[in-house]
Amino acid sequence: MGITRRWMIAAAAALAFIGSGVTVPAADAAASCRGYACDGKNPHTTGCDQGAKNLGAPIRGGGGPAVQLRTSAHCSAAWVIIEKGNHDWRGWIQIRGGALYDVNAKPSRPAYSLMVGTSHAYRACKQDSDGGPICGGWH
Repeated sequence: MGITRRWMIAAAAALAFIGSGVTVPAADAAASCRGYACDGKNPHTTGCDQGAKNLGAPIRGGGGPAVQLRTSAHCSAAWVIIEKGNHDWRGWIQIRGGALYDVNAKPSRPAYSLMVGTSHAYRACKQDSDGGPICGGWH
């Protein structure tokens, strides 16, 4: 096969790929913080919620909506999501010996807390029916 023919095949393949609609993942392009720089920031507006995963089982405890810990490997950050419910119910993510970012349930949709960098020791908690905390383990 001649060199000209090889270049024509390569060019045709490149054009086919470009026209295929394949793009760079949005999470890679959109994330605007990483680690400690994510402390106190919104997981959605920073792009950290793209590709995030649940960490462990939800915290259910004594009544009210469950709280789920979420993490973003791309941002090295974590936050909690509380299921929809009465706005009196509360969940939070806590840094050991430091900040606590809470979120109240919403009747119409799940709600999420602000983030913490995963270099911190952190855990998820929720309000129990008696008002006390129910917390998961430290990560």
